Amino acid sequence: MADSVGQLLSQARESKSLSLEQVSKATHIRLRYLQALESGDLGALPSQVQYKGFLRAYAEYLGLDVQQVMAVLQQREAESATQSAVEDERAEIVVKPAEASQPAKAPIAELDHSSLDAEIFQNIGKQLSQRRELLGLSLDDVERHTHLRVRYLKALENGDLNGLPSPVQGRGMLKNYASFLGLDSEPLLLQFAEGLQRRLAAVKPAASPDRTAPMPSQIHPPSLWRRLFTTEMLFIVLFVTFLGGFIIWGAIRIFALRTTQLPSPTAPSISEVLLSAPTSTITPTPAPPTPTPQALPGVEQTSALPGLTPLPGETGVRVYVTVRQRAWMRVLVDGELEFEGRVVPGSAYQYAGDVSVEILTGNAAALQIFFNQQDLGLMGLFGQVANRIYTREGVLTPTPTITPTPSATPAS
Repeated sequence: MADSVGQLLSQARESKSLSLEQVSKATHIRLRYLQALESGDLGALPSQVQYKGFLRAYAEYLGLDVQQVMAVLQQREAESATQSAVEDERAEIVVKPAEASQPAKAPIAELDHSSLDAEIFQNIGKQLSQRRELLGLSLDDVERHTHLRVRYLKALENGDLNGLPSPVQGRGMLKNYASFLGLDSEPLLLQFAEGLQRRLAAVKPAASPDRTAPMPSQIHPPSLWRRLFTTEMLFIVLFVTFLGGFIIWGAIRIFALRTTQLPSPTAPSISEVLLSAPTSTITPTPAPPTPTPQALPGVEQTSALPGLTPLPGETGVRVYVTVRQRAWMRVLVDGELEFEGRVVPGSAYQYAGDVSVEILTGNAAALQIFFNQQDLGLMGLFGQVANRIYTREGVLTPTPTITPTPSATPAS
């Protein structure tokens, strides 16, 4: 049975020029197990279950068709079982010829499973019981330290699998019990698994190899589409898509909120500036004679604008400037520099002096002047350089004068 499979593995390994040591390092299968697989020595393997697992891993590493190898193995097992049955039948005829007419014995798979696996479970329980008695412990002592109930401990020692909650829980209890007693749990667990495998094989009816085992030509590997798009992969893709969409939506919302919350600079309107300025009731009085302002050095004196009369009770000069266009402006209050720089539309400025307020700009159409609560309009035309001096007596337009520089008289 195993010789043909072992020869197949050995030939495939030699064709790839691989040694058993290299295969052992790559597959993590011990060297003695690989030798047992190629030589067909099943007694050197831990159990029948591990034998098939090692065989699958070895065949996959060598690049063989695992399904084909397992099909050949099942076919060899079926032939071996048939040959063993024929030999047993011949031996029975030779020993008991008188019973030849009796019906043949039932197959092994139809016998009570206790005749196949009970011996393994009883052997495990015997090792546990002997070890516990050697240590001088009672079942109550074991229950107190391992928290395993006494009835489960008795079921393990008696080999009664039906007394355990389930095979999976029984395996865990066996491992805890063996570890508490100081035994190596791995061999016991391997025997336990082999007993479960035999019980499962005994309960399930034996199927015909030619019907259940697919031929190598009928084996079709799963398509690339099904291998890539599994249930787990689909779940991961959906989760990543949802997370990415949520992040993008949150970024858009945050950007929109920040945009709506940005403050927009707004300049006070002219009406607000005028309303905020102190107002006084103007009583019409006959216009007094216009006084003549004193001449200032370097300034050409002009008459005050018509209609501009000082208000009663006013002791200084008040000038309000509203900006209509972008321009450069310089303001002197009582001869001292108050402002110099560029102004933007919508802004407003208020100046008050005791003697005079002088305004110089490079764009006369950009500034609208309110002098002592009287609207004088724009200072001039677009792009015109304008210079005005506002005093109690009126508005003066200075004219720059050239002061001659005396030249040095050479000494005679």
